[in-house]
Amino acid sequence: MPSDRNWPHDPRYDDAALEQFEERLRRANRASRPGYLRVKGATLLDHRDPAATLVAIRLLHRATESGHFLEVPWAHELLGKAYRMMGDLDAAEHHYRQCMATADEHGNGTTKVTELFLAEVLLQRDDRGDLVEVEELLSSSDLRQSLLWNSYIFRYYVAQARLARRQRCDPREWAALALELAGDRRPQLPRHPTVGLVDPNPEVIAELRVLAQG
Repeated sequence: MPSDRNWPHDPRYDDAALEQFEERLRRANRASRPGYLRVKGATLLDHRDPAATLVAIRLLHRATESGHFLEVPWAHELLGKAYRMMGDLDAAEHHYRQCMATADEHGNGTTKVTELFLAEVLLQRDDRGDLVEVEELLSSSDLRQSLLWNSYIFRYYVAQARLARRQRCDPREWAALALELAGDRRPQLPRHPTVGLVDPNPEVIAELRVLAQG
């Protein structure tokens, strides 16, 4: 259980824990409340459990209503993730677009790779009418410059491979790059070896192997 200083990171979401969270929230500085809502929501998303995700969604929606210039886009990006986890691709698309619309020109308050997340959702929805936009999103110079972690670079390669297949182009190069990166277990930050580490779903690896063979 987190210390009193880190109370928004408490992963519990039973009634008693949420009542305690709301009591602390009421006592907190008003300007800090959107951040606490966002942190608690993000913490609950790590459970990858539908019940926890539904609680996270409620908290994150409250953060989007705050008007805070950093917390609003951040909460929208997390809501995109939450709804995608729940299988609601239309809601995920909406919140990723809201994240991009409310963030400043530097993408502060976001991962700075929201365009990649939106492209993934559009590819997952599998509507050929979205392919032009997917190509534009993945071609963004701002996105490519923001791909610093291997975990995001891997997802970018996967998205490019899937786009190539949908466009009836050759996906082999992108798939091979993704597979090579998935096999790279060297930490990008020696003191935090799991940060940025590729942790792909076995089904994605199987898909990439097929695409790499053409």
